[in-house]
Amino acid sequence: MPGMMDTILNLGLNDETVEALSKKTANPRFAWDCYRRFVQMYGDVVLGVQKLPGEDHEPFETVIGGLKKERHGNSEIEDPKLSTDDLKELVARFKALVKERTAANSRPAHGISSRARPRVFGSWMNDRAIVYRRKYNIPTEWGTAVNVQAMVYGNTGDKSGSGVAFTEIPPMATRSSMANS
Repeated sequence: MPGMMDTILNLGLNDETVEALSKKTANPRFAWDCYRRFVQMYGDVVLGVQKLPGEDHEPFETVIGGLKKERHGNSEIEDPKLSTDDLKELVARFKALVKERTAANSRPAHGISSRARPRVFGSWMNDRAIVYRRKYNIPTEWGTAVNVQAMVYGNTGDKSGSGVAFTEIPPMATRSSMANS
């Protein structure tokens, strides 16, 4: 059910490993983009940093928009236009947001994976997943799995991308529609 359940990308990145990734790939912008995505997803999915009553936008998106406006004069510029320094600043601001909203350190010393797994499993019952299962007649009893896998990066440059592939016909497709495509 691609996109229906919660995901946490780049599990394991931290202040030290982001530097190692930057050196290994010779692409610091990529490394810091991965780290900001991790802090954002972990903060949202695991630590519950979400929109409060009375707020119009998701808090991480508000932080991104604020940085874009401050540094580039336009909150609508595309994320790939952000520099490495912009992304480093976003990580710092995201950590401050997490700390403010949770009164917790945004980088627990241990247990990151063990705290993430139950949240991803729990997303089987989120509104998006429930609607998707109803639409495609997928029984709730089937349950789900949590995959921990090596990343395929779609943010290494203008010619990179990532996506979802199926090894069999997905539930929403029929054999006749697949044969005609």
